[in-house]
Amino acid sequence: MDDLELLVNGRRYGGWTSIGVTRAVDASSGAFTVSLTERWESGVGAAAQVEPWPILPGDKCEVRLAGVPMIVGYVDIFRPSFSATDHTINIQGRDRTSDLIDCSAVHTPDEWKNIDLLAFAKILAKPFGVNVSAEVDVGKPFPVCKLQQGETAFEAIERHARQRKVLLMPDGAGGLLITRAGNRRAAVGLVQGENILTASGSIDHSQRFSSYLVKGQASYSAESDGEGEAHIEGAVKDSGVTRYRPMLSIAEAGGSAADALERATWEANSRIGKSATATIDVQGWRQMPGGPLWEPGLLVSVRSPWLRMDGVMIIRQVTYERGDSGTTCKLEIVSPQAFAPEPPGKKKGDKASGGADPSVWNEAVK
Repeated sequence: MDDLELLVNGRRYGGWTSIGVTRAVDASSGAFTVSLTERWESGVGAAAQVEPWPILPGDKCEVRLAGVPMIVGYVDIFRPSFSATDHTINIQGRDRTSDLIDCSAVHTPDEWKNIDLLAFAKILAKPFGVNVSAEVDVGKPFPVCKLQQGETAFEAIERHARQRKVLLMPDGAGGLLITRAGNRRAAVGLVQGENILTASGSIDHSQRFSSYLVKGQASYSAESDGEGEAHIEGAVKDSGVTRYRPMLSIAEAGGSAADALERATWEANSRIGKSATATIDVQGWRQMPGGPLWEPGLLVSVRSPWLRMDGVMIIRQVTYERGDSGTTCKLEIVSPQAFAPEPPGKKKGDKASGGADPSVWNEAVK
């Protein structure tokens, strides 16, 4: 049976009775929580001798699922407890990239010119010992990247990543990966009555808007009168929201009108795609016996009459669990449009994949 290994300062700890490991395609740090509960083996009133584990917050750790590295980072929390009948140890931690999320971006200089996203991210991540790589094109250089006082290193990187319509996620080895979702497809589909244990869904339009307007300013250019740089904007509409609900955003970085339009498109698509979500539980951590693990970012065909879903979705987040209910995976899925670069409505009228009519999920994201 697949198991979880926790290595702390090079020492392996196993035998966990409760396991939870979470990774998401749009979260730059994975997280884990593991617990070990044992009954006292000695008689009533005489506690068994248990050697305290030498684990403390801040210790380096590595989490492996079925031998596959998932998290390389640090222990955040160590909770020992005991009663007259048992003792429990709970350990929680996150990827090394968590320091980018928690800590301020303190750097001199605090402004760079003509620098691309990968180079910018490497500069901010280097003091934390975090490697940054990219498996997709990071786009053209930014004319100017300037830190905002008080923002974290991740906030600085992420606001520029949104401008280039890319995602930031841990690479499983303690580093940060610049990527896009939907580059790979799951080996099997999720089918009601076959491999879906439980499922629930939600269609929520509360965070969708009728129009998205992004405004910004470009760097000064001696070749213009300054009017163009001061009034840059791009706008897109969501035809699925019929009442007046505008959203105005300020571009995170300077650029052109085309950049503002791309940023507005990304904001609209993200909100449209994430307005229709489902959570599906499956048995085990693998897509099939002996096959690959379920992973965030995979495209997956979903067929569930009770969810009224029949089409291709994308796995946004995976939580690997083991407890009283056995070994399971909790998959949070959304529409691929949540991470799509095309303007909203471009595919309007498409049928749901594998079905004769659009499902409520397809209608929800148009």
